[in-house]
Amino acid sequence: MPDGAELAAMTPNSITDPAALREALAEIRRRGIAVESRESNPDVSCVAAPVRDRTGQVVAALSISVPMIRWSEERRAELEQLAVKGAADLSERLGHRSAA
Repeated sequence: MPDGAELAAMTPNSITDPAALREALAEIRRRGIAVESRESNPDVSCVAAPVRDRTGQVVAALSISVPMIRWSEERRAELEQLAVKGAADLSERLGHRSAA
């Protein structure tokens, strides 16, 4: 998608600028976790972590969606840890071995 074009918004929080989306994706790759704050549903936020196979390729994602009434920054941090742990456990079952 060319830089001047806009993506369709699902909510007022949706990322609609391709450059902003590329920047957000780079941050997700760097952190290894995605956080979505009311971007597809105004009443829900979500965290997600990649699931990798034995070759290290991302083959799925584990996500946790939470109604905003139960969302806070403290809860977000807890959910991030749960998503990362769950995705790591699934990855291990698929034969992935982390470099750490």
